Amino acid sequence: MIESGQAKNESDLGRKIGVSRVRVCQYIRLLSLDDSIVKALEQLGDPMPKRYITERRLRPYLRKTPKEQEKIFKLLREPRLSA
Repeated sequence: MIESGQAKNESDLGRKIGVSRVRVCQYIRLLSLDDSIVKALEQLGDPMPKRYITERRLRPYLRKTPKEQEKIFKLLREPRLSA
């Protein structure tokens, strides 16, 4: 929406979609994940049936290499064992 001119900046976009500027920036940063991770996330659906992969859980991996991101993403997708 920013690139197309529908919103002037992150603050304007946040107001239009009902979230804070900080939240918009957090989501935009996730686009810097490796393309294979972004595509895999898209394939999970919107909304996902369960919130087992969240923006908050993905944030620490933005500084990792693409290979590390892929390895971690596979771990995140594994079903959790119940206690």
